[in-house]
Order: sequence, then structure tokens, then C-alpha cells
Amino acid sequence: MKCSSLLIFSLGVVFAALSLERVRWCTMSNQELSKCKDMSNAFAGAGILPPLECMEGESAANCTQMIKDYLADAVTLDGRWIYQAGKEYGLKPVVGEVYDQEIGTSYYAVAVVRKGSNITINSLKGVRSCHTGINRTAGWNVPVGYLIDSGRLPAMGCDLPKAVSDYFSASCVPGANSANYPTSLCQLCKGDSSGQNQCQGNSQEQYFDYSGAFRCLAEGAGEVAFVKHSTVPENTDGRTLSAWAQQLRSKDFQLLCRNGSTADVTEWRTCHLARVPARAVVVRPDTDGTAVFQLLNQGQQRFNGVGTQFQMFDSTAYGAQNLMFRDSTTELVAVTSQNYQAWLGAEYLHAMQALSCDPNTLPESLNWCVVSTEEIWKCGEMGTAFRNKDLKPEIQCISAKTKEECMEMIQKKEIDVVALGGADIYTAGKTYGLVPAAGESFSGKNVRK
Repeated sequence: MKCSSLLIFSLGVVFAALSLERVRWCTMSNQELSKCKDMSNAFAGAGILPPLECMEGESAANCTQMIKDYLADAVTLDGRWIYQAGKEYGLKPVVGEVYDQEIGTSYYAVAVVRKGSNITINSLKGVRSCHTGINRTAGWNVPVGYLIDSGRLPAMGCDLPKAVSDYFSASCVPGANSANYPTSLCQLCKGDSSGQNQCQGNSQEQYFDYSGAFRCLAEGAGEVAFVKHSTVPENTDGRTLSAWAQQLRSKDFQLLCRNGSTADVTEWRTCHLARVPARAVVVRPDTDGTAVFQLLNQGQQRFNGVGTQFQMFDSTAYGAQNLMFRDSTTELVAVTSQNYQAWLGAEYLHAMQALSCDPNTLPESLNWCVVSTEEIWKCGEMGTAFRNKDLKPEIQCISAKTKEECMEMIQKKEIDVVALGGADIYTAGKTYGLVPAAGESFSGKNVRK
């Protein structure tokens, strides 16, 4: 009797895994729709089930909404959209892309400087910065999110472009060339070979993308470049035919580590800003992720290699790149956790949370560090006065033995703020990577900016 029960249970699992009647794939462009239809026909011709249907979504935002509203079932998203889809709609990653057998379903976002520059992650304020492009993962989202999350970059009013402009002395952020952005974000950009198209968010700008951001550093326009872990090796030691990189040597550059140290460019596994997750296929919480993987796994076994007209991981036939899946994908794997937080990882997740800044959302309390009996009394009276005037957030007074202990607690996000004098401000910035949020005026005039 026990064996019979086990057999029924096992058959039930098989039935559940194959219970999807169809998978409606959400596409974000006409070119992607065309590739999806070809994939659907290829799957049908090979007898791969369940049937694949193609829906027009036009954008990642529309697709996640359509999946949430049961108008579509699946779409491939990058890390930031996986975060948004998971946070807002509870969508879960079920199939991940693999690009490189060495690192699997991820790559690493790094900060690169010239060796001997004396720049660390704690002394980035005021330097010249090179970025791959506005809102791009390794060149913008991760470094900006990390600097905000670690307390180094204040984002008053959630105006991130202005915050970055105030933090770095000058930058090249390709694509940040409209009137909505501070002019300093394009100040270091080079344009094309004739000097035109400066700061364009495409290859017309010579400092665009990973190699362009590294070139910005290598040519001395910037002092730090935010790229991915493979950028320096790919553009040094004679590994590229680009004339600007022919004489570059990887040993002349180093990585900035999160703990304030530096490391060789080969040590990106332990010295990086964040591990960036690969793109993944997301579905609703009630969708059987195993069935979706089985469908795509059958497809990649048939349509990933020589001898077949349709190729799952090639978009050149449609005049575009990375349609449905990244063209650099080598295989698709099942996501065992099916949890967006686990897939993203703590480093990347914290950076995305910092980027999701809402100026209308205030914390319930502001934890203020105090180090003397007098400060404790004054802080308590200030908190009471603020509450009487209904000022938000409320002041909570946290006692510490020294100013240095306060700085360390702020760095660890255990408290929020402390009032410091000149010498302590220097220590806070150099040792703990903290930045001033407000200053005192003794003359009644705004004499310092």
C-alpha cells in the first residue's frame, strides 16, 4: 500500500510539471516578435510542447504588467527589472542564462584606476569618472547604487544624476546629453573621430560601452572607470586590434575593493563592487517553473548549434542583438531557488534598493549619535521639540563612547548621522567613506557650498 501511494504521488508530480497548456512569451520589439514566431514554429516542427505563443509587450514594464495580469506568461529580464518585477508583482526567476563556464550565471562590476594613483573606494569624491552609459548596469546602476547604499554618495531628493554630478568633479556618462542632465556628466566625453556626437549613447561616442569607459581612463580623461571584470584583460596585453589599446598593459591598472584596499585586475572574484546576475526568464508565482525550463531545455538541445536554420542564441538574422536571450548565452539552466532575492544576490540587491529612491518616503526615525551627557540631553530635547511640531522623521538618540565609534556605526548602517568638527570630518571621509549632509553657518549667511 505504501508503494502504491508513492507511485500516485510521483505521477502527480509529472502531471503537474507538464500541465501548462501553452507558454505566452512577451516580446519587446517587432524584431523580437519576429524571432519569437520563428522559435514557436521551430518548436512546433520539432514536436516540443507545450506550444509557444508570442505576445506584443513593447517594453519590460509592459511585459511584467501583462504577466501579472495573466495576459502573458514569461519574459527574459535583466537584473534591475528582475528586482522590480519581484518587488512589485512577486514574479520569480525560473530559467537563467549562462555566458561563461568560468563564472556561470553572472559577471562582476568593478572600479578600475591606474596603478599608483592612490585612489581608493573611500576617496572617489572629486575625481573624474568614466561610465559605460547612463542607466547601464556595470557603468551606472551598480556603482551609483553601491555608493548610495554604502553612505558615500548622498542622494538628496532622489535626483541621482545631480548627486553623481556633485560627487565627481567631471564625468563621461554616454547618453546623459539631454537638458534633463547636469552638463558635467558629459564633460569628459570625446565624441566621434571628428569631435562630433559627443556623449551620444551609442558607438558614435568613443568612450561608450565597456571598452569606451576603459579608454576614457587609459587616455587620461578620467581617473576611475566603472566596467565589468573582463574589460581590462580584453583591452590590454595585445588582445585587441584597437590602435588606442595596443601599448596598454594590464599590470598598469588595479581594482578598487569594497573594503578600501586595491587589487590586481585578475582578482575580481574578491575585489569588485557587486556580482551582477545574469538575465533570467521570469513568470508568475503560480506558474510551474520546471515546465518552462523543460520547454526551453528541449529547444536549446535542438536549436543551439550547427545544422539548424533557427538559432535560439543568435539574433543577427533579425538585424538586432540579444532578442529573447543574450547572443552570448551558451546555455540555459534551471533556477533552483526561484526567488528573486536569492538570484540577484545581496551585493546587487542592496545596490538596486538604493537606486529605488523615493523622495516621498521617509524613514520612521533618524538615529543620531551622541558621545557626551550634554549631547544626550540636547538630543533628547531636540527630539521632543521635533515631535511637538510634528516634524518627520523622529529623532532617536544613540549613545557612543567616541566620535570614531559613531563613524563606524554609520558605516555599518546602525545609525544615520553625527555632528562633527573639521578634523573629524576629514577622518570620517578618509577612513570611513562618509560625506557631509549639512553644514553650520556662523555668520547667518550661506558662505560655504
